[in-house]
Amino acid sequence: MKTIKIIIATIMIAAAFPTHAQSYDFEEYIYPFGFRTYLSQDASGKTISLSQFSFSSQSFDNYIIEEVYVGLGMMSAKNTYRYRVEDNVVFSDVQLRQNALTGSTRYQDKIILFAFPQKDKPYTWTETDRGDNISGKSEYVFVNFQNQRIQAIKITKTSSYTTNKVKHKHIETSYWVYGYGRIVTYESIDGEERISSRIDLDELFVGFAELPSQNN
Repeated sequence: MKTIKIIIATIMIAAAFPTHAQSYDFEEYIYPFGFRTYLSQDASGKTISLSQFSFSSQSFDNYIIEEVYVGLGMMSAKNTYRYRVEDNVVFSDVQLRQNALTGSTRYQDKIILFAFPQKDKPYTWTETDRGDNISGKSEYVFVNFQNQRIQAIKITKTSSYTTNKVKHKHIETSYWVYGYGRIVTYESIDGEERISSRIDLDELFVGFAELPSQNN
């Protein structure tokens, strides 16, 4: 009887924690070491703000908190994302966006914060963020990082918007490296690309670039 109870308990544990869910090292990609600092830049490469990401837990909910600072350390915005992990995806289902000028607004969009690619092909999805329809893709690529060719995860989000009856295409591309998290984010509007933010570690960022696949 004791042996049967042990077997039943083992089966219940295995059902609660599927083996495929344990293969994703989220903690090595989602702002490792508990926080991350990024520099936001304008088109000329000048730093215009500094963003810090950290984690918080309240009751049974987990949050990623983004604090944006300008000037001499003055906080200009704070975004709080309640997040959940589901299979290969980290998504937020509640967002509190606080701005020094416009105040606070609560949203309940389901947005993807990070996603692992599928084993043999990119992972794709669609989402709506504050009324904007966005298509997303996560894929494995090779990058030059610290003078080495290593594998990274490239996440691309594409959307369109209209200003003065002119339609524009917006593409945000970010690269995530194991053990370092998000290294750099590029922003492209109608084909004009710039670095919108990068990790605040100059020695890591020097020489960073996407490389051709191993098959090329």
